[in-house]
Amino acid sequence: MSNDLDPQFKCLVLFASLSDRSFTKSDLDLKLTVAEIDRLSEETGLLTITRRGASRKLIANQKARTWAGEHLNTNLDGKSKAVRMVLDLVRAKTAAFLKIKQISFAEFVHPDPSTAKLDHPSDISHRSTALAGIRHAYLLLTAGSYDERVLLKRLRAKLTLDRPSQDAALLELLRSGEADFYPEDDPMSRDEEDDNAALQIADRRRHVIYLHKEPRR
Repeated sequence: MSNDLDPQFKCLVLFASLSDRSFTKSDLDLKLTVAEIDRLSEETGLLTITRRGASRKLIANQKARTWAGEHLNTNLDGKSKAVRMVLDLVRAKTAAFLKIKQISFAEFVHPDPSTAKLDHPSDISHRSTALAGIRHAYLLLTAGSYDERVLLKRLRAKLTLDRPSQDAALLELLRSGEADFYPEDDPMSRDEEDDNAALQIADRRRHVIYLHKEPRR
């Protein structure tokens, strides 16, 4: 499917997957018509569309994020605004990841195997306990189901871990592809407790977790 997709639609999917926000086609200044986007979205299932009158709001779904992760080497021809915005997002996400992992850019592009650090056995045990606690709490809240929307404030209320251990374990779930986190953008749908429980990723607070049965690669 990926080789047959319209290059501009690939831009839409990549931008949506990287931006974590809804947007309109005019934001990216693409030539695709609304009808073409509707058709491609319906055929591929790679974008979720909300309709209000003649306008369309686009947002990535889980299938789009999986596709994006498998097609980061997609050839984006041209010098359009959309391509520049996708590349800007890749740079921003890379910078945020390096900051979280405390890795320098020089180490990222030219890793030195001799500087690799091994985890202490006690650290591994504590991390495993934290991850198991989060998985258990999530499944309690969803009656044993995966890929269900769970507010972090409800998840944290089930945990006995300290906050730094919770955040470290949640970020590890994100990095491993076992969990995704999303912001609650509607201020009327969240309260102070939601904001206090949110996980800070890059420059955004994420209020919602989706845990997957199998890691997304």
